[in-house]
Amino acid sequence: MVSISMKNVEKSFGDKSVLKGVTFDAHVGEIFGMLGPSGSGKTTIINILTKQFGADRGECYVSAASHEIGLMLEHDGLFPRLNCLENMIIFEKIYKIPRSRSIEALTRVGLSDAHSTAVEKLSKGMRQRLVLARAVLHKPKILFLDEPTSALDPFP
Repeated sequence: MVSISMKNVEKSFGDKSVLKGVTFDAHVGEIFGMLGPSGSGKTTIINILTKQFGADRGECYVSAASHEIGLMLEHDGLFPRLNCLENMIIFEKIYKIPRSRSIEALTRVGLSDAHSTAVEKLSKGMRQRLVLARAVLHKPKILFLDEPTSALDPFP
């Protein structure tokens, strides 16, 4: 069963063509990775699949509603003055899920001891772990990870 599909997708920004004839399928249960240098269109593909903007041509299909998608994007979108748990609580309320899930997610990424630490005091790697915890908090059907290991510290 296909969960993500792109067929002959094209995207340009002004005179610059970013995607030309991109075609692929990702199936249920599959881990699908896109590799390429900076500027090769990986983030643009994620932006199109998550409907942040449309393709100029081609067809796209994603088998999940927007609330069933988890995102870990290059820009973290964290609230620096709030602590780790407070950042997670915002998304608990959006997704209407119990507090125990935030605590579980923070523990899984090795941030249980930092739950009361303000985000502005975290290292870049710890911030990345917090963004990962937030991305999986609602147990999404599809998870998009854009530059997931950038500055990521190892954790247990």
